[in-house]
Amino acid sequence: MGKTLTSIIAVGAAIAINVVPGVGTAISTSIIGGLYGAGVAAGTAVTIGYAVTSALTLGVTAYGLQAGANLLGLGPSMPKPDTTVTAIKTSRPPRVSAYGVSRLYGAYSLYETASNGTAVDVLAVHDGEMTALLAHYLGDDPVTLTGNVVNTGADNRYRDGSVSLYTTDGSTPGTPIAAITSLLPGIWTSDHRGDGVVLLAQTAKAVKSKRYLETYPNGVPVPSIVAQWQKCPDPYADDPSDPAGWTWTENPVRHLMHYKLVREKVDYATKIAPTLSYWQAAADICDEAISLKAGGTEARYRSSVAHNHTDQHANVTAALLSTFDGWIAPRADGALVVYAGKYYAPTVSIGPDQIIAYEWNGVGVDDDSAVNEIICSYISADHDYNTVETDAWRDEDDISERGQVLSSSLDPQVPSWGQVRRLAKRKMARTNALYRGSVTTNAAGRITRGQRFINLRIEEAGTVFFDGPAEITAVTRNLMTGGVTFSWVAADPNIDAWNPATEEGNPAAKGDRVAQQPVETPEITMATAVLASDGTSAQVLVDVDAPDRDDLTWFGRWKVSTDTVWNEQEYSDIAAGSSIELLIGLVPVDSSIDVAVAYRLGDGRVSDWSATDTVSTSTAMLAPAAPTEVTADGGAGEADVTWRNPSSANLSYVKVFRNTVDDFGTASAISGEIVGGLGQVMSITDTSLTAGNYWWWVVAYNATDTASAPGGPATATVT
Repeated sequence: MGKTLTSIIAVGAAIAINVVPGVGTAISTSIIGGLYGAGVAAGTAVTIGYAVTSALTLGVTAYGLQAGANLLGLGPSMPKPDTTVTAIKTSRPPRVSAYGVSRLYGAYSLYETASNGTAVDVLAVHDGEMTALLAHYLGDDPVTLTGNVVNTGADNRYRDGSVSLYTTDGSTPGTPIAAITSLLPGIWTSDHRGDGVVLLAQTAKAVKSKRYLETYPNGVPVPSIVAQWQKCPDPYADDPSDPAGWTWTENPVRHLMHYKLVREKVDYATKIAPTLSYWQAAADICDEAISLKAGGTEARYRSSVAHNHTDQHANVTAALLSTFDGWIAPRADGALVVYAGKYYAPTVSIGPDQIIAYEWNGVGVDDDSAVNEIICSYISADHDYNTVETDAWRDEDDISERGQVLSSSLDPQVPSWGQVRRLAKRKMARTNALYRGSVTTNAAGRITRGQRFINLRIEEAGTVFFDGPAEITAVTRNLMTGGVTFSWVAADPNIDAWNPATEEGNPAAKGDRVAQQPVETPEITMATAVLASDGTSAQVLVDVDAPDRDDLTWFGRWKVSTDTVWNEQEYSDIAAGSSIELLIGLVPVDSSIDVAVAYRLGDGRVSDWSATDTVSTSTAMLAPAAPTEVTADGGAGEADVTWRNPSSANLSYVKVFRNTVDDFGTASAISGEIVGGLGQVMSITDTSLTAGNYWWWVVAYNATDTASAPGGPATATVT
């Protein structure tokens, strides 16, 4: 039996296999001799070589090269932690760590209500110290802070300092959050430091029910933060294993080195130091500047990988490798060799002198395996660090030839649409490579260990089946031959050619999510004090300029100017429309009265209070209430106008006004001073009228000629 020589990182999840795909069958069924001569047509699958009597590989464990696909475009995708999309509540919060820049919610460590009604939440966000806090979010709302207080949003959400946020940086020892300990004494104490864990705490004040939907339009908000997360080793440092020299980076090779050292606990001296030059070269490739079609450049490969500590190491390694089309394997001495996704001219050649048996396929890829469209996703800062799609990478010629679209997806945790399309280009080229197969070598073929690209020549009896650069996709030691068995696909030396204008694609469109418009503040246009019907109190008649909506509920408040406490109540609009009237009170007479108004929309949001208006309720200047029940009955050349006098004790007389349009401001008095009893129903006949439509109003006056608001109008047609 053979045993594993090397674990090529090749598949999106850890998969135990007994035979390298496409190799075991070839080895076990190959026969002495094979196909000879020049009569083998191109595009023919060929198995040739010496007989082998047993399986030659044992338990090859392969890991992911690309999220959602291995080197050949197969394999499952590794999901991101739940805390990259929502906060979670669980009795055992998972430990989450992240690289580069990303947005994390967290796992609730505390959710309580303080004695004053304040909602108090504490979330464990990140295991390990973060480098820099960049932004705060409440739900999908980016918010800014003054100190720890969330600033009011454009539509008054989070108004009046209702929400406060607090963070720790994940250092050890941690710092207690004093605001939480003061709100929850005995529950959250100074011992709750969160050593080595980034904590995010939120307090949300209790608010009146009429303000709740405006203050918290989506309920009590769920906080999250954007940060530069873990610091990572620099392969060019004097001692990359010394955390004192680690710095923050978006370079995925440095992220991979951090993961190997810190999470997998590999020994730096034996696993990384001997192959440090490979790590340096791969990191340099990731940092190479790629031109952008809009001008400027971006690094070739960047990473925003976040992971749970309970994820299998193979899966996290796969997620990291997927961000730079990476390749990692131990060489003969056990040290890890790593390559970034960039073609290099092979320095090792394998040919007939080393090949014992091979399988060659020049037919191409059938519909079951081919891919001619790759749906590309990336993590977008312009979309609140959510995963969004850019333009799919498509092979239009292949789609036309096959007559169908064969789709796959690629969703690495990367921050650039151009980067994911570069990765998709490499994935499609590898998946659809025309030539592929497997090779078993003698002992001389062990020179392939630690190589990603080789020069491969497959020739038999004068027929050359393949001669060119090949990419190794899996390799194991072969104990029967003393060499190795590897699978391969043809490599394209031009795969890294890149034209930003035609290949970069476009970012995901910005969404149509628009914040609600702020509620308009009402404006008092006039406030008049009138004597109430009880004769001992006053009311304030308020004219308001406000939105003309059917869903408004009105509130008024008043106080004596020298007082500090307002009297607040819900009122009915007595003149619905864009200009409304409210009758506020009862209020004291012979006083200075402050009044203000506000309204609530049908969706629950409440406007700010209007600017305060001040009126005098001096008895001498107090207007009586307006006449009511004003009606008109038209006839031939005349009309009868009827009304009820107010019951105000200071009523002295009334006057009747008329207009040919519905406008009291231009109406003319048609009567003198009409005296009647309090609450008495009275009428006059308006004569000598030409045919047409008319409007009448009735106004009450006190003894000092202070007028009430007009009663009416009543309208009638005169013939």
